[in-house]
Amino acid sequence: MEKNKLILTTKPKIGLIACSGEKLIEGTITRVATRIVVEKLRPQITTILCQPLFMAGDIKHKGGGKEREFAKIHKTITVEGCEEDCAKIAVERYSAPAAATIYVQDIMKKYPHLKPKSKEELDEDGLKLAELVAEEIATTIDELYNSQ
Repeated sequence: MEKNKLILTTKPKIGLIACSGEKLIEGTITRVATRIVVEKLRPQITTILCQPLFMAGDIKHKGGGKEREFAKIHKTITVEGCEEDCAKIAVERYSAPAAATIYVQDIMKKYPHLKPKSKEELDEDGLKLAELVAEEIATTIDELYNSQ
């Protein structure tokens, strides 16, 4: 055996699947928060799974449709906008138990002074909440990633 041989290993990425609800502002916050995570906070170790594509199954059109398979073999965090748990139910029904679930409403309760006004375009309070949710997601990612 060679001495001092460097062996590089890569841990699997963590999947994120956000609420796709459009009726509540919390749904918008989930999607913005997950983008913050994959683009700024943890870009090298995360990927976003598309909930509509996940629900539709293994669609081959334009090369998509591997979300269910990814969630079967990788840790996946669901980010919920309300208590309906749509993302969590989808992951558990079609792949495997979610590794963790983040509830935007729980985080919003910690910051009652932040009152976002529009679900179509987040104002300053909405963006601040999305950043706080993203930080919570990042903390959960770190715990899961380091436990692999």
